[in-house]
Amino acid sequence: MPARTLTQYLLDVGGDDRRGGCAPILSAVAVSVKVTAAMISRGALVVGGEDAPPPPDRVVNVRLRRLATRELLARTASLPSLAAVSVAGSQTIHQVCETGRYLLAYEAMHGMANLADNLPIGSAFSILARTHGPGPCTAAEFLQPGRLQVAAGIALYGPRTTLVLTTGEGVDGFVLDRDVGNFVLVHPGLRIPAESRVFAINATEAPFWPPPVKRYVEECLRGAEGPLGHDFSMRWNASALVGAYRVLTRGGLFLAPATTRPQGWLAPLLYTADPLAMLAEQAGGSATTGSQLVLDVQPDDLGARVPLFLGGTAEVDRLAGYVLEHAQGHDREFSHPLFHNRTLFAD
Repeated sequence: MPARTLTQYLLDVGGDDRRGGCAPILSAVAVSVKVTAAMISRGALVVGGEDAPPPPDRVVNVRLRRLATRELLARTASLPSLAAVSVAGSQTIHQVCETGRYLLAYEAMHGMANLADNLPIGSAFSILARTHGPGPCTAAEFLQPGRLQVAAGIALYGPRTTLVLTTGEGVDGFVLDRDVGNFVLVHPGLRIPAESRVFAINATEAPFWPPPVKRYVEECLRGAEGPLGHDFSMRWNASALVGAYRVLTRGGLFLAPATTRPQGWLAPLLYTADPLAMLAEQAGGSATTGSQLVLDVQPDDLGARVPLFLGGTAEVDRLAGYVLEHAQGHDREFSHPLFHNRTLFAD
């Protein structure tokens, strides 16, 4: 039987009354992902002149992000089912159709600093139902809890271009087949493995982690000799999207805690945390800020950010339990030997 393409998949989505208007939006997102993948694969060749010296990596990255954003806005500019688009990092609301039923939140290039090392980066998107009647869309209409998302997904640009999405009925993963120019379903019905011995966190921020996170990591690092009774692997790719994809396919836990230093990273709620949390829950896992499910957080601004702990339900619950115990003053004292006599880092 021939592999199912995204085009066929979206035909089924279009036949659903509740989600029908999402199909053209998802199709436009998929096309923009294809174009973005082609641009990223060429890097400085896209933004530099033939006779000019190659621009610095940061300049290349910023220009690629701008081009990727323009591509998405161009592909969605005439969709009658789409009211407006909000792009990560901007307070501007891009109006599309005043009678549209849906809103699109989009992050064109997440983790773009990875491009300098030729590592994967990604895009993320979230589709919400509009809460107001016809007319120009305001920023306030995007400020909905993630629980109200109609569809969400991520794209990763690496050795393969992958697209993982949900329309509220499970999670499906696609790979771009460049020979035919379409995404092909390769991971139908993704489910986060119940057990995994992998976690991902930025170890350079260890001195600034909150106590519950230090406790969680310490127990993992103690391995077979610790309270958990088995060894763990630590991985880090400086990307919440890469971390989430690993969780979806291999299990484990991705941790991006609030730290005590001002420049610590938190996940953009509307553009990153919400779509990742919807994917996690639809795949049988969970996502929390430590004290609250991500999908229940009410955003108060387009730029709202939250801590993010995403993974299998058992691991998320364990971390959330440590947060609760700490808040109640019941957690134990601990030391934090970050490195033991075995290698914990893997590519």
